[in-house]
Amino acid sequence: MFKIALSRYYGSRAKKKMSKKRTQLNIKIDPKLLLKLKSEAIKDGKTLTEFVTQKLSSIPSNSRDDSLEQRLTKIEQHLNLDKNSSEEEKSIGSIFTDQGAKKYGEVAKALFDLHRKKKRLSLEDSLKELDIHLKKLPHSSPELVFQILLGAHDLTGLEMTNAYRYGSCAMRTALSQWSKDSLEELNDAFLNAVITKSLA
Repeated sequence: MFKIALSRYYGSRAKKKMSKKRTQLNIKIDPKLLLKLKSEAIKDGKTLTEFVTQKLSSIPSNSRDDSLEQRLTKIEQHLNLDKNSSEEEKSIGSIFTDQGAKKYGEVAKALFDLHRKKKRLSLEDSLKELDIHLKKLPHSSPELVFQILLGAHDLTGLEMTNAYRYGSCAMRTALSQWSKDSLEELNDAFLNAVITKSLA
């Protein structure tokens, strides 16, 4: 592997003049890919640095914003097994760690408590309102959701996997609808709970 130094410009693309400030990035790259990059740069009449900088700057600016949603969608699709799948196909095991699932449940409870206080609702009234949203969702398991939100049950990796088998977690969807919040902290907890090798 070779190390190559790449320069990256900073500043707004909307401005005609780019900032002259640069920083150096050292990466390891496959020799064949390096040769291909050099060849393409020569064809374009650019230095390697100019060519790579141009390629990097052409990446859409919203790609970073979309990455969380894309990762969530990928994992949800992985779990969205057909209802007519065989029992063998459904028994894929957990793709979430027990520790990660427990944390996911804790974050859900904290967000529920936060929004309950913002709404100035009693615990009973909050659960009644949330139940309305849960009843609209298939496979919502309200009893389990309430136990998690009351702090009476630690969510397990397998329970979390089962909750996502039909496309999305009813608890997350209902909480988001009820609170009118995207619940980014819960999305992050979801991603952190994934056993990465399960998606390989």
